[in-house]
Amino acid sequence: MKLALCENYKKEYAIISIKNVYKTYDNGFEALKDINLEVQKGDIFGIIGYSGAGKSTLIRLLNALELPTSGEVLIDGINIASLDSKNLQLTRQKIGMIFQHFNLLSSRNVYSNIAYALEIAGWKRSDIKVRVNELLGLVGLSEKKDSYIKELSGGQKQRVAIARALANHPKVLLCDEATSALDSKTTKDILELLRDLQARLGLTIVLITHQIEVIKEICNKMCVISAGKIVESGDVISIFAKASNKVTKELLGYEDELEAIKIEREFIYRVVFTGPKYSQPLISQAIKHFDIEVNIISGHIDELRSKEIGHLVLEIKGKEANLALAWLKEQGLEVEKAYA
Repeated sequence: MKLALCENYKKEYAIISIKNVYKTYDNGFEALKDINLEVQKGDIFGIIGYSGAGKSTLIRLLNALELPTSGEVLIDGINIASLDSKNLQLTRQKIGMIFQHFNLLSSRNVYSNIAYALEIAGWKRSDIKVRVNELLGLVGLSEKKDSYIKELSGGQKQRVAIARALANHPKVLLCDEATSALDSKTTKDILELLRDLQARLGLTIVLITHQIEVIKEICNKMCVISAGKIVESGDVISIFAKASNKVTKELLGYEDELEAIKIEREFIYRVVFTGPKYSQPLISQAIKHFDIEVNIISGHIDELRSKEIGHLVLEIKGKEANLALAWLKEQGLEVEKAYA
């Protein structure tokens, strides 16, 4: 049900629009180069790349912690670089942000950490109490409201950070490596919480990560950034099925898979199964219908949030290999030479 709510949420417009953005620092380092990107209302959008690729700079542009050297960053149609300090503060209240290391106040308990965001925004004390208790319920920490940060687990700390980020009813939630400091079980729990909150509150979520499992678990859209440039962008299912950039293939693990193959490369193909073809025995049918030999080199299944994608690396030889490959494509499979 949670997933259905998320999938059916109406995407009406691009709530985030980045146009021709460059970011160059005073030392001459060009962190971002001609970034063009749109995030639609209701998306859970993942930005993935290696360390130093420009991920953190890009997400900091979205709430004006950094300003672009040139180009525009539009949030809800407003160029945030053009805002004066008062209006920028008001806009930032509609953009929540959570971090890898939580950024919580150790001198305050859980309740006060969440309340702090509302105090800064000028809320009345009576309204703060109602809102904080509501948020504690949303993130499952009502019984921890009087606990101090040092008494919490990593997952509980991130739940406090999420509650604080949601305090002012933001439209957009930015996540900067929000699960990198957590173990795999806690990461899964936090991602499930984020997905639930997105569905219940109609949030737009942008997260940066170097963990491909995070993209697979929660995102419907993604982009890959390398050396300050976006090298691939689109819906998650399409990119996992048809990754074209070398960096993308490395992040997805495809390059490591191929490096393990120690046979003649000329006849190696990657075959991707999606949609209704996923469970059909098309390879065995091809073997029956065509004069070919097929050797299964490797295979795996990517379990994405809305469907599964099957990958096979095959050695295909024989007089009718080309006919068989054409037939597999006609059946709706993605087929490509494993080595370009």
